[in-house]
Amino acid sequence: MAESGEKGAETPLADQRLLLAPQPDQLDLAGEIDLDTDLDIIANTFRAVVDQHAFEAMIASWNAKLDKSGGDETAARALSGPLLRQLALARQAMETLDIPADNDPLNRAVQDVGGPAVVLSPDGRIAAANVPGVAAFGGRQGTFLERAVIDPRSGPDYAALRRAANARGNRSQAILRILPADPGRAPFLAEGYLLEAPGQDKSFVVIRSIEIDWTEEAGARLATAFGLSEAETEVARLFYETRSVERVAAARGVSVLTVRTQIKTILAKTEAGSQADLIRLLAMVASRAIIGRRGVTAAWRDPLGREEQLRLPDGRVVAWTWMGAEDGTPALLSRGFPMGYLLPAEAEARLRAAGVKLYALSRPGYGNATLDPALDALTDNLVALRAFLAARIAGPVIGVGTSNGIVPLLVDAAERPGRYRALIAIGYTGVFDRSGLQRLPLIQRTMMRMVTIAPWLVEMMAKSGHRMMQQHGVDWYLERAYRTRPRDMATYGDPNMAPLLRNACAHLLTQGHTAFTRDLMLARAPVDATLDRLAVPLLWLAPTEDGVFDAARYARVEARNPRIRMEPLSGAAELALYQRTDRIIEAIVAAARPA
Repeated sequence: MAESGEKGAETPLADQRLLLAPQPDQLDLAGEIDLDTDLDIIANTFRAVVDQHAFEAMIASWNAKLDKSGGDETAARALSGPLLRQLALARQAMETLDIPADNDPLNRAVQDVGGPAVVLSPDGRIAAANVPGVAAFGGRQGTFLERAVIDPRSGPDYAALRRAANARGNRSQAILRILPADPGRAPFLAEGYLLEAPGQDKSFVVIRSIEIDWTEEAGARLATAFGLSEAETEVARLFYETRSVERVAAARGVSVLTVRTQIKTILAKTEAGSQADLIRLLAMVASRAIIGRRGVTAAWRDPLGREEQLRLPDGRVVAWTWMGAEDGTPALLSRGFPMGYLLPAEAEARLRAAGVKLYALSRPGYGNATLDPALDALTDNLVALRAFLAARIAGPVIGVGTSNGIVPLLVDAAERPGRYRALIAIGYTGVFDRSGLQRLPLIQRTMMRMVTIAPWLVEMMAKSGHRMMQQHGVDWYLERAYRTRPRDMATYGDPNMAPLLRNACAHLLTQGHTAFTRDLMLARAPVDATLDRLAVPLLWLAPTEDGVFDAARYARVEARNPRIRMEPLSGAAELALYQRTDRIIEAIVAAARPA
């Protein structure tokens, strides 16, 4: 029997091992190195293991080879044994490298301190936080900072920082008093300052503790240096954190007189002249203990705090969260390539008002959901999807898929039409119009073509890109993914979108690169005929500014099945979930209304 439960333990950002390997017969192929293309491919592949600028050169060299070879089948035959053997060596080298250091400016801002730290977008949403920051500020990446954690006396300074971040003021730094969300932690002082990040047209607000946390190392140093007992060391820690004899007594469940006696003993052993001198001494011990220590960026967890998990008999985990009305009409969001997972706050409010509960499924390999490498990508997704539906939704559901996220919904609806009221597809899917693949940006186009020719080579590309994101931050990928799409670049350049985009990136990549690779496979799954036999209504919201939109070709999709309706989504590109949230929510609400 499968068991459902609450969210599990945090999973650190992984550097997954490569799962796909070249077939032995591939490496034994005959042939020769193509001097026009193969030398560039080999050189750029080795460079891309460590050089962020070589990644695009590697992609461009592969694209040149594919174009020279003609169709994908011809290109597959053009891969010689000598070329593949060299690339297999690069694959081996990639497996032996350590995880690169994180140079993302937002992550560095919260890692450079051992105490609580967060980075906020100009509108107050958390873009990054370290582990102590999650506890102290009471929020995760993607959620809004609760104003209650800012002491009212610091409210004007905090508001001035926010105005300056929105380019409406000149206050660039302040000292703020924080009232932690964790009731067991005493208030503390924090520095607030503005941080500019590449590609962003406004500033972020950084809030970092300037008080030094007490650590186990500090307790050990104190006990060793002054001969304190275990109880005295604990009293010293509590007194350092609370500055109150009464609160120490309450925490330990003893009388105030007992604590006063213990503090007198501590004063004598440390030769501190007063309680104030003792606090200064304890601060010095605490600071010495954390020299060289850095904060750890919080791992991805559902920022809504609603994630549930289903453990299947084979041990794999299916995970999901939800937005909208808790007891509302069920709809299911299956996200794809676009960096969209959380909806803006106003969208959830509209769903709640309309009585719609939008489940957001973490597909295999995303977030805390596990994948089964023994299954192909489509089958793996169908297993997870059907397990979720069986566990949580009894009647027909509205299926909403962004990009290739629609593929498992489409296949399941074709095979089990009674389980679905309607489908809504958002964006280019890779399935509805195969010709659109040629209109994709260079990186996506090349990897989509390569995944049917040599999946293990595409996995190497994905891992190389993932390593660059670990080292240089998610902006490294987002800037490359959207630079040819002005509408998406404008969305990416808005710091208020950064928490949502970063959270979606973390949701995809928290386990490593494999989910991205398998999503490429999912987009190329042979399900074209499914459109012809689909028996439930399908609304396709097709962004007009994604560089792929082709009204004439899309009209042919409608002609294949009268249940399919294509609607051009003006003012939207790949990030349509954030650019035309209004129309998308409107479509979901309309589909949820009783017939």
